[in-house]
Amino acid sequence: MLLLLLAGTGLVGSRACAPCHEALFRSYFETPMARSSGLAGRDVREGVVKHVTSSMSYRIDSQEGRPFFRYSSLVDASLSGRQQLLAFIGSGVIGRSFLFAIDRWWFLAPVSYYAQKGAWDVSPGYEEDRRMLLSRRVTESCLFCHASGARASPGTYNRFPDPPWDEAGVSCERCHGPGEAHVKHGGSIVNPAKLGPAERDSVCAQCHLTGEESIERPGQSLAKYTPGKRLSDYADYFVAAGAAMRATSHVERFSASRCKQASGNRMWCGTCHDPHSVPKASERSAYFREKCKGCHMPDPCRRGADCTGCHMPKSAVTDAAHSVLTDHSIPRRPSVTVPPDVTELVLFGGGEPSFRALGLAYANLSIRSGDRVDQQRAIRLLEQAEPKDAAVLTSLGHWEEIHGRLQEAVVLYERALRDDPNRIVAAVNLGSIVAQRGDLDRAIQLWSDAFERDPATSEAGLNLAIALRRKGDIDRARAVLLRVLRFDPAYGPAHELLKADGLTLKP
Repeated sequence: MLLLLLAGTGLVGSRACAPCHEALFRSYFETPMARSSGLAGRDVREGVVKHVTSSMSYRIDSQEGRPFFRYSSLVDASLSGRQQLLAFIGSGVIGRSFLFAIDRWWFLAPVSYYAQKGAWDVSPGYEEDRRMLLSRRVTESCLFCHASGARASPGTYNRFPDPPWDEAGVSCERCHGPGEAHVKHGGSIVNPAKLGPAERDSVCAQCHLTGEESIERPGQSLAKYTPGKRLSDYADYFVAAGAAMRATSHVERFSASRCKQASGNRMWCGTCHDPHSVPKASERSAYFREKCKGCHMPDPCRRGADCTGCHMPKSAVTDAAHSVLTDHSIPRRPSVTVPPDVTELVLFGGGEPSFRALGLAYANLSIRSGDRVDQQRAIRLLEQAEPKDAAVLTSLGHWEEIHGRLQEAVVLYERALRDDPNRIVAAVNLGSIVAQRGDLDRAIQLWSDAFERDPATSEAGLNLAIALRRKGDIDRARAVLLRVLRFDPAYGPAHELLKADGLTLKP
């Protein structure tokens, strides 16, 4: 049965491939890529996680076949609640993270199941949180590598239908391109192995290239990428020498290997991997040894026939706790090294990056590192960027604001919002400046719009509530605070403001 997923896109869905490619279809849908997302159901294991750093306890259980996570504070009995786990991302080989939704805004649950450890623990990125955060948004870019056809509602970052994708997992068309013409008329379809090297490698890189930073090009998004195109037309990826390995660092690690460098464009992911199947665990050593023998004729090895055991060892990754993954740098003599701090970003694949892309990359890096050198480097680059789009204007506006040049910041933020009304940071920061200048009506307008577009922006909601109280609109202020706490239950300032009005949330 032909299922058109999206009118005008030419996408038909993977099941349309099955009648002619039944064996490949069945084989592929047993692979981790095909199972990289789905709906959460009865098979979710129960467990308990205590996270001392945030003073929270989480219990994962089921009710009438529906999985939930329940949270309760270890120090405040009034802070407790639950959310249903609606979907998962991750194939289950390493583990799975889970998603929940509030009014169709989708978020990452604070607990994940780690298969290699066989236990629940806090989700990646939550380890150092000092308080519970339920407001980590699941955006199009988050879902891009785990699902197919995820598109947020216009004007929002993370409001999706239920489920938040057209097809769970990595669909056939994610590697072969839209299939409507092929299914209807026998027209051509993308075969990655027959593409030019850059276009061929882009098919795998769309999900297996991480880099230190990726910057989407003006007017583009990775969600628009289609097989047969060059990924570099949609985003610039920046890497750093010796950087730590991440869960999807395969492409940059492989590109740094002597095997890849010696073989040039002849060697690619498909040289060793069949995307439609994975060898059984008992067959892996022999399978990949045969791949190695395509270029090498090894003498008998005293360590045995498992080439990858020594030359592609399992190594810890920095963005997935309790997990190890294959090191695709194929070291001749594996060694344990401590990755240096990132000091210099270079464009993956070579070439000279634009001022805009490199500036935004350093700006993002400085947010994570707090490094003023990175921040100053970012500003110098962004000041030279032309044309200046909303992303650049917002970064420059923030720089002017933190240095007290408020009028310059206002001009830049307003330009950013004219270019992109969904630029939440610009709206929130501009609201703060105009509120300081006494224009509460303009501030309320800015914060209201930001809070409607992104109700997980707790600061926007808090600022809006404070401004409404000053205007005497206590009822609306309370409604805003209650909405803040619906999305961010542990946000202390909202609780304090409610208490000032004699209203608290019941446990």
